Amino acid sequence: MTTLPHSDVSTRQERLAGNELLDYVKATSDFTYTRRCLGAGYIQADKYEDGTDKPAFTDFFEAIIDAKKANDEWEPLTKSGADWYDDLSDEQKELYNAIEDMCPEFTKLDAEQCQEFMDELDDIGITTSEQFECAYMYQTAAHNAEAEYAQHYCEEIACMTDDISILVIDWQATWDYALKYDVNTIEFDGETYFFQNL
Repeated sequence: MTTLPHSDVSTRQERLAGNELLDYVKATSDFTYTRRCLGAGYIQADKYEDGTDKPAFTDFFEAIIDAKKANDEWEPLTKSGADWYDDLSDEQKELYNAIEDMCPEFTKLDAEQCQEFMDELDDIGITTSEQFECAYMYQTAAHNAEAEYAQHYCEEIACMTDDISILVIDWQATWDYALKYDVNTIEFDGETYFFQNL
């Protein structure tokens, strides 16, 4: 099989590159970043727990940058943060404001990263500020994020501190057995975000 410059060896997935990628991105401007990324062939080797494909966002955006460098005349994909925010609908602005209020680190992200996160929220059914505020539960940069969330849930949300203080607990097993089915997770920018299923 002939591979394109950005083809993935592990998945053997043909990935669009160069002008073909730029034309595709321009033609799919109304798609979410997740849909565009997967549609261009930028798919991770591992899948989500439900078997669906994970987008390879880093590779996708790097390929766009490479293609843009080789083609200075192409209209850039990147918008300034202010332009991006101005283009949002009123409902999307309210959602972003809620994200920024509850997750202050988002003020440091660029427009593409913010849109990527909002697209991932959309994938799990969160499209309004009310849904975000209702579903948001926790976030952590820990490598054992699921186990940390399980401990947080038992001690802070379920208030089980007195009952479990003398027990030896496997927090990862608690997550795997009892909690993961009621919670959606998003891994983004080094953090894992936990959202209650709506």
